[in-house]
Amino acid sequence: MKRIIFWLFAGILTIQSGLAQFKLGVKMGITASNVNMQATSDFDDLELPTARSLNFDGGIVFEYDLMPDMLAIRSSLDFAQKGFNVNLDQIKEKYNDIKNISGDWSTKFQYLQLPVSLVYRLGDFNINAGPYLAYGLGGSEIQNLTVELTDGSTQNIQETYDLEPVLGSVDGDLANDASGMFIRYFNGLDFGINVGFGFNIKKVLLNVQYQQGLTNITPELTNESGFSPSDLLARHNVLSLEITYFFVNK
Repeated sequence: MKRIIFWLFAGILTIQSGLAQFKLGVKMGITASNVNMQATSDFDDLELPTARSLNFDGGIVFEYDLMPDMLAIRSSLDFAQKGFNVNLDQIKEKYNDIKNISGDWSTKFQYLQLPVSLVYRLGDFNINAGPYLAYGLGGSEIQNLTVELTDGSTQNIQETYDLEPVLGSVDGDLANDASGMFIRYFNGLDFGINVGFGFNIKKVLLNVQYQQGLTNITPELTNESGFSPSDLLARHNVLSLEITYFFVNK
């Protein structure tokens, strides 16, 4: 009896694997990304009022059917930009010595990203959700600002800073060489969740997705006993519209 059950189960798996389909494609997407910051009262000056910035992502997509026309696993290897703009109106309200501020203040992070989602199909529609893991490649912060102070003076600021990903802690002396953000370094590993829904048109998939980071991108500083990463919580959140074309569909 055990042998019969075994061979029956093996036969079902063989049939399923024969029926299973896999898809391979490429995707491009436009993203509206932000970083939610929350600082303790002692480090309130490090917290910036943020607004969404437009970025893009793209990569190679793989999809494998677990249950044909019903359930699948979708994954991709992406190059993803994330970041934020600084809300200049709120900066003016935050600092009493600023009479007016104009220009552009933006920060971008670059990641190699691996999302894995469980896909539930409802005809041509699908609902998808799962985790993602991202590895930081670099980033930049651009300040192109004109600041009018209440004392009548004006400052023109044109600066570009390179932002570096780190695994582990950063020497506090290096971190004190600060940009207008908080420091020139960020946590190189980012982990979070994806939730989205999509629509298939033959070989094309349109997908709207929300991504919430769970990792604090503020790194730990050595030689800084008065500061810990929890003093400035900064987490990515991204809303994206992606188009995938599947050129292999078996």
